Formats: sequence, structure tokens, C-alpha cells
Amino acid sequence: MTTLEPAPTRRLSRLPRPFTILTTGGMPGVMDLASAICSLGYRVPDFSVDVHEGVSCSCVQCTVALTSAECTEFADKVRTLPGVLSIEPSC
Repeated sequence: MTTLEPAPTRRLSRLPRPFTILTTGGMPGVMDLASAICSLGYRVPDFSVDVHEGVSCSCVQCTVALTSAECTEFADKVRTLPGVLSIEPSC
């Protein structure tokens, strides 16, 4: 008699995935967005911001370590955050 063992599961690797996020609220809005992304538990190795006084929106470019399956989930969660106008992958 033989016993079949389950095949070992492959560990999904997280790769750096770039995103561009447009947000409102100036510097406080960007800081709120950064805090919210961190509180979601994602690893963000790169985060840069373009904020200009008197302009209605700011541009955030960030790289987030995600599996391919997590990309849509991440974008959907960020879209629901206050002040976020849009989020697009920057591939």
C-alpha cells in the first residue's frame, strides 16, 4: 500500500509593482494616504510624492511588494481611501 502525500505548495513571490496615485488634500492628504497604505499591511519599498502649492491634486508614485493576484486587491482598497482620485499601475 502506498500513501500519496499532497504536492508541496509553491510559495508565491511578491514582486515590486509600481503604482501612480492621484490624491487631493495637499501634503496632509498625502501623509494620510501614506499612513493608510502602511496600515493595510503592504510593504512599500519606494514612495515619492509630487505636491505643489495651489494645485488641486498631488501625484504619488510608489512601489508595493505584491503577488500578481494581490495587484487588483491593492488597487481596489486604495481607491476607497479618502481623497484618492485614481490609482493606476505604472508598468
